Amino acid sequence: MAAITFNAAHRKEQARKQLDAALAAYREMLDRFVSNHMRQAAAKAEQARPRKASDATSRSKAPS
Repeated sequence: MAAITFNAAHRKEQARKQLDAALAAYREMLDRFVSNHMRQAAAKAEQARPRKASDATSRSKAPS
């Protein structure tokens, strides 16, 4: 009877470790996906942002 209880507890522990490993792998994949998506969105936003001409502001301040 003790062997059955120990074996069941051992199997339960193994199943818990496997589940923890699977969840950690899933979390890692999700983190990489979100990080990559955020990098791509930031790059697109950077390209879409209007740029200011530095020489245009100096011309408007010059004396006439």
